[in-house]
Amino acid sequence: MAAPIQKGTDYHKTFGAKAYLAEFFATPEGDDEEGEFLSKILKELHEIFNSGRLKPGSRLLDVGTGPTIYQLISASRFCAEIVCAEYTQNNRAEIEKWVKKDPDAHDWSQFFKFVADLEGDSSSWEALQSHLRDAIKEVIPCDVTKPDPFAPRQYEEFDAVTTTLCLEAACPDRESYTAAVRSITRLLKPGGTFLLSGVTNQTFYTVGGYKFFTLPIDSSFMREVFEKAGYVDIDIKSFPATNLENNTISDFDGFVILNAKKAEIAIE
Repeated sequence: MAAPIQKGTDYHKTFGAKAYLAEFFATPEGDDEEGEFLSKILKELHEIFNSGRLKPGSRLLDVGTGPTIYQLISASRFCAEIVCAEYTQNNRAEIEKWVKKDPDAHDWSQFFKFVADLEGDSSSWEALQSHLRDAIKEVIPCDVTKPDPFAPRQYEEFDAVTTTLCLEAACPDRESYTAAVRSITRLLKPGGTFLLSGVTNQTFYTVGGYKFFTLPIDSSFMREVFEKAGYVDIDIKSFPATNLENNTISDFDGFVILNAKKAEIAIE
């Protein structure tokens, strides 16, 4: 009998942050089975955040941070404040350990070196690392399936919102995915940037021997959701999976990087 697919509150009991980091985030090249996923995301994020999307001193909300910080490296150069919002306590603990330089924290140095090379100054990786540590001001609980994902905390609107591999894993259906985008959008300033990295047509991924549910969606659905949520200048880059036939740890057929601007005037 096949093991049940994990979802929702199962994450608190069965999602192993250490296993996830060890399996997928040893190097920027990532896991062989999933191909060049990580390096491509890092390159795309570098290009987006160096294109003028953020002004120095910006405030950024990262939704569904997981136990990872690689997705924040390029943005952090422009941020005075980053709030990491994450569902499970174990994942939040991993972020807090890294910020506090705990010896047990995951080693992200190869990722900082990778981004420093993209920036054209390989010697700057330690400065990048230090700046991100300083910029992360809070690591908070959140649940994107709730009408107010960050309650009881209240925040002024942020200059940017980012989310990576979160919404399709957290939302059980398309209606809840749509609602999550709308609820998160309330914390973004008019004219602010929403940047999403996600997988397409994936139904599961595996961590530590457990299979976790993923909502299978495609870029057309994502565009529709963001248009209806009041975004303009929506840009979606799609990348096909490069090792689909040999991938036993997930079944995604590609991934996307979506960046969009919240309309200055609300769209009804």
